[in-house]
Amino acid sequence: MDVASSFPEPTGLVDLPPRVDAATYLCDGRVIPWSGETREVVSPIATRAGDAFEPVVLGREASLGEAEALAAVAAAERAWDDGFGDWPAASMAERVVAVERFASALEERAGAMAAMLMYEIGKSRDDSLKEVVRSVEYMRETVVELTRLDGAGVITGKKGSTTHYARELRRPIGVVLCVAPFNYPVNEFLTTVIPALVMGNVVIGKLPRFGMLANLVAAPAFAECFPPGAISLLPGDGRAVITPLMKATREKAGGEGRHAAIDVLAFIGTEGAANAILGYHPSPISLHKVLGLGSKNAAIVLPGADHHAVAAKVAGGALGFNGQRCTAEKIVFVPRSDAEAFVEVLAARVAERKVGMPWVDGVAITPLPEGPDKIATMRAYLDDAVQAGARIVHGGAAAHTLIQPAVLAGVDARMRIFHEEQFGPIVPVVAYDQLDEVVAWQRSSPFGQQAGIWGPRAEAAKLAHTMTSLVSRVNLNDVCQRGPDSFGFTATDKSGFGVLSLREALLTFSRPVLVQSTDVAAVSAP
Repeated sequence: MDVASSFPEPTGLVDLPPRVDAATYLCDGRVIPWSGETREVVSPIATRAGDAFEPVVLGREASLGEAEALAAVAAAERAWDDGFGDWPAASMAERVVAVERFASALEERAGAMAAMLMYEIGKSRDDSLKEVVRSVEYMRETVVELTRLDGAGVITGKKGSTTHYARELRRPIGVVLCVAPFNYPVNEFLTTVIPALVMGNVVIGKLPRFGMLANLVAAPAFAECFPPGAISLLPGDGRAVITPLMKATREKAGGEGRHAAIDVLAFIGTEGAANAILGYHPSPISLHKVLGLGSKNAAIVLPGADHHAVAAKVAGGALGFNGQRCTAEKIVFVPRSDAEAFVEVLAARVAERKVGMPWVDGVAITPLPEGPDKIATMRAYLDDAVQAGARIVHGGAAAHTLIQPAVLAGVDARMRIFHEEQFGPIVPVVAYDQLDEVVAWQRSSPFGQQAGIWGPRAEAAKLAHTMTSLVSRVNLNDVCQRGPDSFGFTATDKSGFGVLSLREALLTFSRPVLVQSTDVAAVSAP
């Protein structure tokens, strides 16, 4: 396949959004124009002239630094005011109205955000719009879930012969730093920001390098719907912005000494980046953490599984958004006696996935936002595996930021891709003789997000019992995934910490307070 031909000629770009030359950020309720140093925002999409590629420049990003980070901290501190600020002290009904207004404002901007998202990270046009729409739906479902949570009644307990009555309240925690990933820069950002806000926290959002412009489309809506300081949006290099945020301290009203400015870290990214961020915090023991990190989710095919049905599902699960999902299947285990036949079927399903530009109807594999360096990383995984004895059954051709999805057969422990998360469009297949080998692999893996088990119900259920000791979600005859949003999304080991998704996110971004009395009427009032 000539992957290079997928890139358009200079006149072939469609629906290119207007170049964003006015670099801005949001702080203290204002969208602020930036006149300082900027960085070009370059699309993974390029125009093609023969063998040459010319990247498309989408706009410029404000290169904020310590001064702007500390200004955001100061605005957040004023808005928080030890929990007595206008936003944390607002009633649940007032906060719900603000979130509902914001959801409607975002809905009006959905098309513009999706168009920018498509060009910024190369996500297909349909999936870009789905990401924004899903985020709006999530906000509205969060409001419904909050109403249920707030409606919990009085609980009772006995101490000797005395009956005690209690009502649990949820209170905000403080200043939340949300750091979003590039693969779902709108959805993963808003599904942490909105639960944090609606529970009364104030939020500082560090925008992702890829997907930053799409989020800035929403900046005026944030400014219109939430009070000054309740939410800040900061672009720029992570080390320049996040480091001073984490190091910042504030005076606590009525107390002694200085206290950490950031009370909660909601971070989705790599373990290395998370450890670096955590290392800057002045009081790690008091920091609440919600971390979504790496994964190496296994698809485990059992004897007796329907190869055609499994291959069709696994191809989609492993290669959704180019395999750049923490929930993607990153390795496939197949009985050795079935391996050759299964790989052939899987390769055929992968070959059906259309490779091209994100505006092409039905496209499944698109340019990678991390650029040519990411393509070099994918090629290095393939070369390492082939040198150790694996074979590429399908794919691997690449040009600029686009790579044909690859199926690797004969993968074993000598190869990097057997152990490491590739986070890209490569599907490695491992042949096993006994299921104990698969369990041993999972036990030795530092990751513990999910696993998928495919095969007869009784055998799958038996293995699932074992795997629940090693991962946080087991999918029986289904792909690994985050949804439905009503299910808790979590992980174990080095794959994450904390729980998200609707009710769980509301609990994560709040603290419980118990009001107790032997007088039931005293605790029944709001």
